[in-house]
Amino acid sequence: MDSLWRKLGKAPNRVDTDDIYPVHMLDGTKTLRGITVNWILRFDAILDGNKLHGALSRLLDMGDWRKMGGRLRLNEKGVLEIHVPRPFTSDRPAVAYSCEKLNVDIENHELARTLPQATDKLSIQPGPDNFQSFAIRADAPKAFNDFIYHDVPLLSLHVTTFNDATLVGLSWPHVLMDVMGQQALLRAWSLVLSDRDVDVPPVLGAREDALCAAADASGEAEEFEIGKQRLKGTGLLSFGLRFAWDLIRGPAMEARTVYMPATVLAALRREAEADLATSGEVPFISDNDLLTAWGVRMVALSQRQPRPVTVLHALNARFRLPELAQAPGVFIQNMAVAGFTLLSAAKATASLGSVALANRQHLRAQAAKGQIVAFVRDLQQEAAGADPRLLCGPSDALLMPVTNWERADIFGSADFSAAVVRSGRSSSPGRIVCHLPSSIGAGEPRNLLVVLGKDNEGGYWLTAHLSPAAWANMANMPTTK
Repeated sequence: MDSLWRKLGKAPNRVDTDDIYPVHMLDGTKTLRGITVNWILRFDAILDGNKLHGALSRLLDMGDWRKMGGRLRLNEKGVLEIHVPRPFTSDRPAVAYSCEKLNVDIENHELARTLPQATDKLSIQPGPDNFQSFAIRADAPKAFNDFIYHDVPLLSLHVTTFNDATLVGLSWPHVLMDVMGQQALLRAWSLVLSDRDVDVPPVLGAREDALCAAADASGEAEEFEIGKQRLKGTGLLSFGLRFAWDLIRGPAMEARTVYMPATVLAALRREAEADLATSGEVPFISDNDLLTAWGVRMVALSQRQPRPVTVLHALNARFRLPELAQAPGVFIQNMAVAGFTLLSAAKATASLGSVALANRQHLRAQAAKGQIVAFVRDLQQEAAGADPRLLCGPSDALLMPVTNWERADIFGSADFSAAVVRSGRSSSPGRIVCHLPSSIGAGEPRNLLVVLGKDNEGGYWLTAHLSPAAWANMANMPTTK
């Protein structure tokens, strides 16, 4: 029946008993509507998939956590909504669940043995796209229309067990949440799994856009500074033409996973601090600044001709507005706004320390409360469901999106010990040893760097979509100073 509705261009009939939740401003953009996120969590232990599924289903039946168990729908005005079954049933469950048991050690499986692993030195390993079969079942929804024209849950859970390891795959449309929502989900799921339902925090802002409410309630009235460098008119057209030319004639991007052990990060920090020591007291630079600068230089140095670089960051408003940061619960929605580091062609290829410091200075100014409020108010002026039309910097710049998940602490957020059937090689069998996100529908990401976070050994995991020349720069980089 669902297939018939899709052929007719009509969603399944509305169920009168469904509870209806709104889709908030940043959730319903055209860009996010087109993206489905797939995520693989690796555990070096045997986990009980049925226990994981049962705990997740129980969580999604608690308070406004129920919103995550809904279905995407367009109402008669074309506005996106989430319709939640009341109650959930076997025919209309909170989460789509599938599992597969493979009677083989993970290192003896043809594909699984190539999964990225921690290494003693900087290593470049296969990218997440290689492992999609572990993230989702074959018939899982992958596109916006799959969610609209089928009565399917937003969340899919696919568990693959080996003799000594478990891969937990999750998939959802990006309209549902950002990385901090993912963190909240893992933590709450872990609590329910351990029968600590009473400790699960409430979901806030499920029916009212908490981001817009916080901006509206703020007394800030600052001018939106980075907005003054917005590309418009011929400048925006010129940028678009260059970007299209790069897509058509530029090098194809290759997706890879990078592991950077703590020793390599320490070497990068020594290099950056030595660069900055010539100016007197060494200013503070974060790991994020270091990793951004490192990635920028790899890309900038790979260009045939020098070009300015515009680094596009995701600034999460949860941490910038007190009304959100101090809230007594969690927000399951997208709350990231854009931040820009604008680097001239010369600056993008300058020393590691100088690029890192420039990144810090740009973001520190844009992440101030008044500027975040100004940005949100600017977005509120856009038409509902439109993409935020803000791109700043020179029209001839190379765009480099950088996303950092470190603050979400994914490695420390999940504790699935209560689902462990048998310990494998890990001394902490209920803890994540590696996680790999990817997306469907985002087009061909170009010059994209995602910092996945720091593992329990202090090493960083990253994924990136870079040109062969940029990957070569990375592979040949000296890692000791």
